[in-house]
Amino acid sequence: MERLRRALEALDEPSSCEGTLALAERLAIMLPDGDLGALDDPRFVDWIVEHGEPAPYGQGGETLRDSDVRHAIRLAARGAARVSGFDVHEVLDEIEASLSPRTHLAATLLDVLVYPPGGHFVRHKDTPYSADLVGTLIIGLPIAHTGGEFQVEDRVVDWSGNIDRERLPWVAFFGDADHEIRPVTSGARVTLVYSLALTDQPRVDPRWTTRLAGVRSAARQVEMPPEGMIMIACTRHVIGLDGPQPLGVDALRGTDRDVADTLLAAGLRVAVRTCIVARSVDWGPEQRVAPSWFRNDGEIWFARLSRPLVQEELDGMLDVLSFEPQSQIWGDGGGYDESEAQSLAPYLASGTVPTANWIMRRTAAATFMRAVEFSDDGFVVTAPSTRTSTSWLHSK
Repeated sequence: MERLRRALEALDEPSSCEGTLALAERLAIMLPDGDLGALDDPRFVDWIVEHGEPAPYGQGGETLRDSDVRHAIRLAARGAARVSGFDVHEVLDEIEASLSPRTHLAATLLDVLVYPPGGHFVRHKDTPYSADLVGTLIIGLPIAHTGGEFQVEDRVVDWSGNIDRERLPWVAFFGDADHEIRPVTSGARVTLVYSLALTDQPRVDPRWTTRLAGVRSAARQVEMPPEGMIMIACTRHVIGLDGPQPLGVDALRGTDRDVADTLLAAGLRVAVRTCIVARSVDWGPEQRVAPSWFRNDGEIWFARLSRPLVQEELDGMLDVLSFEPQSQIWGDGGGYDESEAQSLAPYLASGTVPTANWIMRRTAAATFMRAVEFSDDGFVVTAPSTRTSTSWLHSK
Protein backbone atom coordinates (compact mmCIF):
# COMPACT_ATOMS: atom_id res chain seq x y z
CA MET A 1 0.00 0.00 0.00
CA GLU A 2 2.74 2.46 0.97
CA ARG A 3 4.78 1.59 -2.13
CA LEU A 4 1.75 2.25 -4.32
CA ARG A 5 1.21 5.53 -2.51
CA ARG A 6 4.80 6.63 -3.21
CA ALA A 7 4.60 5.57 -6.87
CA LEU A 8 1.41 7.57 -7.39
CA GLU A 9 2.86 10.60 -5.62
CA ALA A 10 5.90 10.48 -7.92
CA LEU A 11 3.77 10.91 -11.05
CA ASP A 12 4.07 14.40 -12.49
CA GLU A 13 1.03 15.37 -14.54
CA PRO A 14 1.19 18.76 -16.29
CA SER A 15 -2.00 20.80 -16.23
CA SER A 16 -1.05 22.73 -19.36
CA CYS A 17 1.38 22.99 -22.26
CA GLU A 18 2.24 25.71 -24.79
CA GLY A 19 3.99 26.33 -28.08
CA THR A 20 3.68 28.12 -31.43
CA LEU A 21 1.95 27.27 -34.69
CA ALA A 22 3.18 28.40 -38.11
CA LEU A 23 0.83 30.31 -40.39
CA ALA A 24 0.58 28.53 -43.74
CA GLU A 25 -1.32 31.29 -45.56
CA ARG A 26 -3.36 34.45 -45.00
CA LEU A 27 -5.45 34.08 -41.84
CA ALA A 28 -9.13 34.82 -42.32
CA ILE A 29 -12.45 34.14 -40.60
CA MET A 30 -15.59 33.50 -42.66
CA LEU A 31 -19.08 33.87 -41.22
CA PRO A 32 -21.92 31.51 -42.22
CA ASP A 33 -23.34 34.20 -44.55
CA GLY A 34 -20.01 34.47 -46.41
CA ASP A 35 -18.82 37.72 -44.82
CA LEU A 36 -15.05 37.58 -44.44
CA GLY A 37 -12.62 39.18 -42.01
CA ALA A 38 -8.86 38.98 -42.63
CA LEU A 39 -6.03 39.38 -40.15
CA ASP A 40 -4.11 41.75 -42.46
CA ASP A 41 -7.10 44.12 -42.68
CA PRO A 42 -6.52 47.16 -40.38
CA ARG A 43 -10.22 46.93 -39.40
CA PHE A 44 -10.04 43.24 -38.46
CA VAL A 45 -10.62 43.79 -34.73
CA ASP A 46 -13.45 46.24 -35.44
CA TRP A 47 -14.98 43.66 -37.80
CA ILE A 48 -15.08 41.05 -35.02
CA VAL A 49 -16.60 43.54 -32.58
CA GLU A 50 -19.24 44.61 -35.13
CA HIS A 51 -20.25 40.95 -35.52
CA GLY A 52 -19.90 40.19 -31.84
CA GLU A 53 -21.71 40.22 -28.53
CA PRO A 54 -20.70 40.45 -24.86
CA ALA A 55 -19.07 37.18 -23.82
CA PRO A 56 -20.94 35.37 -21.02
CA TYR A 57 -19.70 32.87 -18.46
CA GLY A 58 -21.22 29.86 -16.74
CA GLN A 59 -21.91 29.57 -13.03
CA GLY A 60 -23.98 26.95 -11.23
CA GLY A 61 -25.62 25.80 -14.45
CA GLU A 62 -26.57 29.35 -15.46
CA THR A 63 -25.23 31.55 -18.27
CA LEU A 64 -24.45 35.01 -16.89
CA ARG A 65 -23.04 38.32 -18.12
CA ASP A 66 -21.18 40.60 -15.75
CA SER A 67 -18.34 42.82 -16.98
CA ASP A 68 -16.78 42.75 -13.50
CA VAL A 69 -16.29 39.00 -13.93
CA ARG A 70 -15.65 38.83 -17.67
CA HIS A 71 -15.17 41.77 -20.01
CA ALA A 72 -14.78 40.52 -23.59
CA ILE A 73 -16.53 40.41 -26.97
CA ARG A 74 -17.14 37.10 -28.70
CA LEU A 75 -17.99 36.55 -32.36
CA ALA A 76 -21.73 35.89 -32.45
CA ALA A 77 -21.30 33.13 -35.04
CA ARG A 78 -18.91 31.32 -32.65
CA GLY A 79 -18.20 27.75 -33.76
CA ALA A 80 -20.16 28.19 -36.99
CA ALA A 81 -17.42 30.47 -38.33
CA ARG A 82 -14.64 29.00 -40.50
CA VAL A 83 -10.99 29.85 -39.81
CA SER A 84 -8.33 29.46 -42.52
CA GLY A 85 -4.60 30.08 -42.56
CA PHE A 86 -3.34 27.20 -40.39
CA ASP A 87 -4.06 23.58 -39.51
CA VAL A 88 -4.94 23.14 -35.84
CA HIS A 89 -4.19 19.40 -36.12
CA GLU A 90 -0.48 20.23 -36.35
CA VAL A 91 -0.33 20.91 -32.60
CA LEU A 92 -2.56 18.07 -31.37
CA ASP A 93 0.24 15.51 -31.02
CA GLU A 94 2.17 17.85 -28.74
CA ILE A 95 -0.96 18.55 -26.70
CA GLU A 96 -1.87 14.87 -26.46
CA ALA A 97 1.59 14.04 -25.11
CA SER A 98 0.80 16.19 -22.07
CA LEU A 99 -2.98 15.97 -21.66
CA SER A 100 -4.03 12.71 -23.32
CA PRO A 101 -1.15 10.23 -23.83
CA ARG A 102 -3.46 7.26 -24.50
CA THR A 103 -6.20 8.74 -26.70
CA HIS A 104 -6.18 11.10 -29.67
CA LEU A 105 -8.08 14.37 -29.27
CA ALA A 106 -10.40 16.34 -31.53
CA ALA A 107 -10.23 20.16 -31.59
CA THR A 108 -13.46 22.07 -32.29
CA LEU A 109 -13.72 25.86 -32.62
CA LEU A 110 -15.80 27.33 -29.81
CA ASP A 111 -15.18 31.07 -29.80
CA VAL A 112 -13.41 34.00 -31.39
CA LEU A 113 -12.74 36.50 -28.60
CA VAL A 114 -11.61 40.11 -28.32
CA TYR A 115 -10.41 41.47 -24.98
CA PRO A 116 -10.27 45.29 -25.44
CA PRO A 117 -8.49 47.68 -23.06
CA GLY A 118 -9.75 46.74 -19.60
CA GLY A 119 -10.84 43.33 -20.86
CA HIS A 120 -10.28 40.49 -18.42
CA PHE A 121 -11.68 37.22 -17.04
CA VAL A 122 -11.41 36.49 -13.32
CA ARG A 123 -9.99 33.22 -12.03
CA HIS A 124 -12.30 30.32 -12.92
CA LYS A 125 -12.63 26.81 -14.28
CA ASP A 126 -14.22 26.00 -17.62
CA THR A 127 -17.84 24.85 -17.45
CA PRO A 128 -18.00 21.16 -18.50
CA TYR A 129 -20.73 20.32 -20.98
CA SER A 130 -19.67 16.84 -22.10
CA ALA A 131 -18.21 13.78 -20.40
CA ASP A 132 -15.72 13.54 -23.30
CA LEU A 133 -14.37 17.05 -22.77
CA VAL A 134 -10.69 17.05 -21.73
CA GLY A 135 -9.69 20.69 -21.91
CA THR A 136 -9.27 23.85 -23.93
CA LEU A 137 -6.86 25.14 -26.58
CA ILE A 138 -6.36 28.90 -26.93
CA ILE A 139 -4.56 30.30 -29.98
CA GLY A 140 -3.41 33.91 -29.89
CA LEU A 141 -3.59 36.08 -33.00
CA PRO A 142 -0.63 38.42 -33.74
CA ILE A 143 -2.31 41.71 -32.81
CA ALA A 144 -0.38 44.25 -30.74
CA HIS A 145 -1.49 44.71 -27.14
CA THR A 146 -0.12 45.06 -23.63
CA GLY A 147 -1.35 43.31 -20.51
CA GLY A 148 -3.81 40.46 -20.85
CA GLU A 149 -1.46 37.84 -19.42
CA PHE A 150 -3.01 34.39 -19.20
CA GLN A 151 -2.42 32.48 -15.96
CA VAL A 152 -3.24 28.79 -15.66
CA GLU A 153 -2.58 27.59 -12.13
CA ASP A 154 1.06 28.68 -11.49
CA ARG A 155 2.03 29.20 -15.14
CA VAL A 156 1.85 32.71 -16.64
CA VAL A 157 1.62 32.99 -20.46
CA ASP A 158 2.33 36.49 -21.81
CA TRP A 159 1.61 37.18 -25.49
CA SER A 160 1.90 40.96 -25.26
CA GLY A 161 4.67 43.15 -26.61
CA ASN A 162 6.51 42.11 -29.78
CA ILE A 163 4.48 39.93 -32.15
CA ASP A 164 5.46 37.52 -34.91
CA ARG A 165 3.16 37.77 -37.95
CA GLU A 166 4.25 34.31 -39.16
CA ARG A 167 3.60 32.30 -35.98
CA LEU A 168 0.66 31.91 -33.60
CA PRO A 169 1.25 31.24 -29.88
CA TRP A 170 -0.99 28.68 -28.21
CA VAL A 171 -1.67 27.19 -24.78
CA ALA A 172 -3.70 24.08 -23.95
CA PHE A 173 -4.89 23.06 -20.50
CA PHE A 174 -7.24 20.78 -18.63
CA GLY A 175 -10.67 22.36 -18.21
CA ASP A 176 -10.62 21.93 -14.44
CA ALA A 177 -7.36 23.90 -14.08
CA ASP A 178 -7.86 27.32 -12.49
CA HIS A 179 -7.09 30.07 -14.99
CA GLU A 180 -7.61 33.77 -15.54
CA ILE A 181 -6.96 36.58 -18.03
CA ARG A 182 -5.45 39.67 -16.47
CA PRO A 183 -6.65 43.10 -17.64
CA VAL A 184 -5.55 44.29 -21.07
CA THR A 185 -3.93 47.73 -20.77
CA SER A 186 -3.75 48.71 -24.48
CA GLY A 187 -4.57 47.31 -27.91
CA ALA A 188 -6.68 44.15 -28.19
CA ARG A 189 -6.03 40.57 -27.14
CA VAL A 190 -7.67 38.41 -29.82
CA THR A 191 -7.84 34.64 -29.46
CA LEU A 192 -9.38 31.55 -31.00
CA VAL A 193 -10.76 29.06 -28.46
CA TYR A 194 -11.08 25.34 -29.23
CA SER A 195 -12.52 22.53 -27.14
CA LEU A 196 -10.40 19.41 -26.79
CA ALA A 197 -12.42 16.19 -26.63
CA LEU A 198 -11.58 12.52 -26.56
CA THR A 199 -11.99 10.43 -29.70
CA ASP A 200 -12.23 6.65 -30.08
CA GLN A 201 -8.72 6.50 -31.58
CA PRO A 202 -6.09 5.02 -29.23
CA ARG A 203 -2.66 6.61 -28.97
CA VAL A 204 0.62 4.95 -27.97
CA ASP A 205 3.22 7.02 -26.11
CA PRO A 206 6.28 5.00 -24.97
CA ARG A 207 7.48 7.89 -22.80
CA TRP A 208 4.38 7.82 -20.64
CA THR A 209 4.47 4.02 -20.42
CA THR A 210 7.94 4.36 -18.91
CA ARG A 211 6.73 6.95 -16.42
CA LEU A 212 4.07 4.53 -15.18
CA ALA A 213 6.59 1.74 -14.55
CA GLY A 214 6.68 2.43 -10.79
CA VAL A 215 2.90 2.25 -10.49
CA ARG A 216 2.84 -0.92 -12.57
CA SER A 217 5.41 -2.61 -10.32
CA ALA A 218 3.69 -1.52 -7.09
CA ALA A 219 0.26 -2.59 -8.35
CA ARG A 220 1.49 -6.13 -9.03
CA GLN A 221 2.72 -6.46 -5.44
CA VAL A 222 0.05 -4.58 -3.52
CA GLU A 223 -1.70 -6.52 -0.78
CA MET A 224 -5.32 -5.54 -0.40
CA PRO A 225 -6.29 -4.47 3.15
CA PRO A 226 -8.73 -6.63 5.14
CA GLU A 227 -11.63 -4.41 4.04
CA GLY A 228 -10.72 -5.28 0.46
CA MET A 229 -10.77 -1.76 -0.98
CA ILE A 230 -8.33 1.07 -1.69
CA MET A 231 -9.67 4.54 -2.49
CA ILE A 232 -7.41 6.73 -4.65
CA ALA A 233 -8.32 10.41 -4.99
CA CYS A 234 -8.25 11.58 -8.59
CA THR A 235 -6.06 14.44 -9.77
CA ARG A 236 -8.58 15.69 -12.33
CA HIS A 237 -12.20 16.63 -11.82
CA VAL A 238 -14.65 14.23 -13.41
CA ILE A 239 -18.20 14.87 -14.56
CA GLY A 240 -20.12 12.74 -12.06
CA LEU A 241 -23.07 11.67 -14.19
CA ASP A 242 -26.32 11.57 -12.25
CA GLY A 243 -27.10 7.90 -11.81
CA PRO A 244 -26.11 4.75 -9.94
CA GLN A 245 -22.55 4.35 -8.76
CA PRO A 246 -19.93 3.19 -9.46
CA LEU A 247 -18.96 4.68 -12.82
CA GLY A 248 -16.66 3.03 -15.34
CA VAL A 249 -13.05 4.01 -15.99
CA ASP A 250 -14.16 5.84 -19.16
CA ALA A 251 -15.16 8.71 -16.86
CA LEU A 252 -11.51 9.35 -15.97
CA ARG A 253 -9.12 11.79 -17.64
CA GLY A 254 -5.37 12.22 -17.93
CA THR A 255 -3.20 10.38 -15.42
CA ASP A 256 -6.23 9.05 -13.57
CA ARG A 257 -7.23 6.95 -16.59
CA ASP A 258 -3.64 5.75 -17.06
CA VAL A 259 -3.44 4.69 -13.40
CA ALA A 260 -6.80 2.89 -13.63
CA ASP A 261 -5.69 0.96 -16.72
CA THR A 262 -2.41 0.04 -15.01
CA LEU A 263 -4.28 -1.31 -11.98
CA LEU A 264 -6.61 -3.29 -14.25
CA ALA A 265 -3.64 -4.78 -16.08
CA ALA A 266 -2.25 -5.88 -12.69
CA GLY A 267 -5.42 -7.89 -12.10
CA LEU A 268 -7.21 -5.46 -9.75
CA ARG A 269 -10.84 -4.45 -10.13
CA VAL A 270 -11.33 -0.71 -10.59
CA ALA A 271 -14.48 1.39 -10.16
CA VAL A 272 -15.01 5.15 -10.08
CA ARG A 273 -16.92 6.61 -7.17
CA THR A 274 -18.21 10.06 -6.35
CA CYS A 275 -17.11 10.84 -2.79
CA ILE A 276 -17.43 13.52 -0.16
CA VAL A 277 -14.71 14.61 2.23
CA ALA A 278 -14.97 16.93 5.22
CA ARG A 279 -12.54 18.16 7.82
CA SER A 280 -12.22 20.78 10.52
CA VAL A 281 -11.04 24.15 9.21
CA ASP A 282 -9.78 27.15 11.15
CA TRP A 283 -11.11 30.13 9.18
CA GLY A 284 -9.13 33.35 9.24
CA PRO A 285 -10.61 36.73 8.26
CA GLU A 286 -8.68 36.79 4.94
CA GLN A 287 -8.40 33.05 4.37
CA ARG A 288 -9.59 31.78 0.98
CA VAL A 289 -10.91 28.33 0.27
CA ALA A 290 -8.12 26.44 -1.53
CA PRO A 291 -8.31 23.13 -3.42
CA SER A 292 -5.52 21.76 -1.23
CA TRP A 293 -7.58 22.07 1.94
CA PHE A 294 -7.68 18.33 2.69
CA ARG A 295 -3.87 18.05 2.61
CA ASN A 296 -3.54 19.98 5.85
CA ASP A 297 -3.17 18.29 9.21
CA GLY A 298 -6.38 17.59 11.03
CA GLU A 299 -9.07 15.00 11.43
CA ILE A 300 -10.75 14.05 8.15
CA TRP A 301 -14.05 12.32 7.36
CA PHE A 302 -14.41 10.35 4.11
CA ALA A 303 -17.58 8.85 2.67
CA ARG A 304 -18.65 7.39 -0.66
CA LEU A 305 -21.82 8.72 -2.26
CA SER A 306 -24.48 6.45 -3.72
CA ARG A 307 -24.70 8.95 -6.60
CA PRO A 308 -23.53 12.52 -7.33
CA LEU A 309 -25.33 15.36 -5.60
CA VAL A 310 -27.21 17.50 -8.11
CA GLN A 311 -27.47 21.27 -7.92
CA GLU A 312 -31.04 21.31 -6.60
CA GLU A 313 -30.06 19.07 -3.69
CA LEU A 314 -27.06 21.20 -2.84
CA ASP A 315 -29.11 24.39 -2.94
CA GLY A 316 -31.72 22.88 -0.62
CA MET A 317 -29.36 21.61 2.07
CA LEU A 318 -29.53 23.04 5.55
CA ASP A 319 -26.67 24.85 7.23
CA VAL A 320 -26.03 22.01 9.70
CA LEU A 321 -25.08 18.69 8.11
CA SER A 322 -24.03 15.35 9.58
CA PHE A 323 -22.73 12.00 8.38
CA GLU A 324 -24.84 10.40 11.15
CA PRO A 325 -28.49 9.25 10.76
CA GLN A 326 -31.09 11.94 11.34
CA SER A 327 -32.24 10.29 14.58
CA GLN A 328 -28.83 10.90 16.16
CA ILE A 329 -28.62 14.64 15.51
CA TRP A 330 -32.00 15.87 16.76
CA GLY A 331 -34.46 15.11 19.51
CA ASP A 332 -34.86 15.64 23.22
CA GLY A 333 -31.25 14.85 24.06
CA GLY A 334 -30.04 18.38 23.59
CA GLY A 335 -29.22 17.99 19.90
CA TYR A 336 -30.39 20.04 16.95
CA ASP A 337 -34.01 20.53 16.04
CA GLU A 338 -35.06 18.60 12.91
CA SER A 339 -35.63 21.86 11.03
CA GLU A 340 -32.06 23.00 11.80
CA ALA A 341 -30.01 19.91 10.94
CA GLN A 342 -29.88 17.47 8.04
CA SER A 343 -28.31 14.04 7.72
CA LEU A 344 -26.21 13.11 4.69
CA ALA A 345 -26.86 9.41 5.38
CA PRO A 346 -29.48 9.03 2.59
CA TYR A 347 -26.84 10.09 0.04
CA LEU A 348 -24.06 7.79 1.29
CA ALA A 349 -23.13 4.38 -0.09
CA SER A 350 -23.45 1.47 2.31
CA GLY A 351 -20.33 0.42 4.14
CA THR A 352 -17.41 2.55 5.27
CA VAL A 353 -13.82 2.65 4.06
CA PRO A 354 -11.23 3.28 6.81
CA THR A 355 -9.14 6.41 6.45
CA ALA A 356 -6.01 4.24 6.20
CA ASN A 357 -7.34 2.79 2.93
CA TRP A 358 -7.41 6.18 1.19
CA ILE A 359 -4.52 7.48 -0.92
CA MET A 360 -4.69 11.28 -1.12
CA ARG A 361 -2.02 12.53 -3.50
CA ARG A 362 -0.47 15.97 -3.31
CA THR A 363 -2.21 16.87 -6.59
CA ALA A 364 -5.59 15.32 -5.71
CA ALA A 365 -8.59 17.32 -6.94
CA ALA A 366 -11.45 18.56 -4.81
CA THR A 367 -13.92 21.41 -4.97
CA PHE A 368 -15.82 22.85 -2.04
CA MET A 369 -19.47 22.10 -1.64
CA ARG A 370 -19.53 24.24 1.50
CA ALA A 371 -17.16 25.77 3.98
CA VAL A 372 -17.45 23.72 7.14
CA GLU A 373 -16.54 23.49 10.78
CA PHE A 374 -17.00 20.39 12.89
CA SER A 375 -18.58 20.67 16.30
CA ASP A 376 -16.94 19.29 19.42
CA ASP A 377 -18.73 15.94 19.11
CA GLY A 378 -16.86 15.25 15.89
CA PHE A 379 -19.60 14.64 13.40
CA VAL A 380 -21.86 17.65 12.99
CA VAL A 381 -20.91 20.09 10.26
CA THR A 382 -21.95 23.72 10.29
CA ALA A 383 -21.98 25.36 6.87
CA PRO A 384 -22.28 29.18 6.74
CA SER A 385 -24.63 30.04 3.88
CA THR A 386 -22.31 32.85 2.73
CA ARG A 387 -19.60 30.34 1.79
CA THR A 388 -21.26 28.03 -0.69
CA SER A 389 -20.04 26.61 -3.96
CA THR A 390 -20.62 23.27 -5.58
CA SER A 391 -18.78 20.23 -6.84
CA TRP A 392 -17.33 17.05 -5.38
CA LEU A 393 -14.30 14.89 -4.95
CA HIS A 394 -14.07 11.86 -7.20
CA SER A 395 -12.17 8.76 -6.22
CA LYS A 396 -11.70 5.31 -7.56
